Amino acid sequence: MRPANVINTFIPELGSKASRRRILRFAILACVTLAGKNLTEARISLMPFLLRGGGYLSYTSPVHEHKQRKRKDASKNPILHHLDHIHHSMDIMGHRIQTETAKHWTGIQSHLDKEWSKLASNVGKLFRGNKQKVNFRRLDDVVTSFKSVLRNGDKVDVSNLLKACRAHLTLVKSGGTALKVVAKDMEGNLEKAEVLHNKLRSQNKGKDLSELLEIERQQGIHEGNMLRDPSAAMGLLWIRRSLAFQLDLYSSLLPSSTKTPIEAALEAYDKHLSPFHGWMLQKIFPLSLSQMPDRQVFIAKFGGMERIHLNEQYEREIVEKLRDLIKVWEPLIGVWKEEFERMDMEDVRRA
Repeated sequence: MRPANVINTFIPELGSKASRRRILRFAILACVTLAGKNLTEARISLMPFLLRGGGYLSYTSPVHEHKQRKRKDASKNPILHHLDHIHHSMDIMGHRIQTETAKHWTGIQSHLDKEWSKLASNVGKLFRGNKQKVNFRRLDDVVTSFKSVLRNGDKVDVSNLLKACRAHLTLVKSGGTALKVVAKDMEGNLEKAEVLHNKLRSQNKGKDLSELLEIERQQGIHEGNMLRDPSAAMGLLWIRRSLAFQLDLYSSLLPSSTKTPIEAALEAYDKHLSPFHGWMLQKIFPLSLSQMPDRQVFIAKFGGMERIHLNEQYEREIVEKLRDLIKVWEPLIGVWKEEFERMDMEDVRRA
């Protein structure tokens, strides 16, 4: 039943001015409520009085002529006159609601389009993650730098050694919290060695390890194998021990290893560092190493990527580069230690 028919049916009972006001308020409220629940253009189209260009007065329907005759009678019948005002008010209100809704809908649609574009972009990045161009330059630089340290199989080039250790320090720092204390210790020892090396370089002296150690020993700053701290010899001694520790740790990342990184780290610490650490360092280092990540996270860090981007191909490439580094370190560390022992500068006191 149409609103007009409903009101015509009950209006004789409500002929007072107050009743007509209530009818008008009810009609307006109904209009607003219906419009508020139907914000899309698709649903607005279901309400004739909210269509673009007008409402009941402009809506073409089979009863259009009948309604015109009612309006002619409105001047004679006060009740019909009020109903006509109601229809007219609904028509105006519907037009305004339609206009405002169209404006807001355009803004909402634009906002949804932007958010959808962001979502599509992020999803695209996720699926393209393993296809990204990965740069292993940092790891490559470390391997290449250490390859130039050992000359003729028995000479340690100090200048190239310190450069390689500087490059490697950046890699160690990328290992995360677990290697933070290792990186800090290595950096401090590098600074000790660089002081004397930089001084001798301007004099074209101390090019290889044995020459540098001999020059420092002749300065009378050491007492046999009890090295002065700080000194170049003390710094180089602890750098070698740190690299020996890391060699065993990185070996656990190779497919042939059955150890987890944390197991390898604690075992390597007990072998290469703990015998020369005092009580305090023996508490600090294992605590830091206990935060060692799992194998794949560790490998991803050395590759300069997040774990989510590590696939089988990248893992193989990173592991092969670590294998190359281990192969370069093994003979270097051996010659390095032999030089200290030959010159009786292997200080075994606890730090």
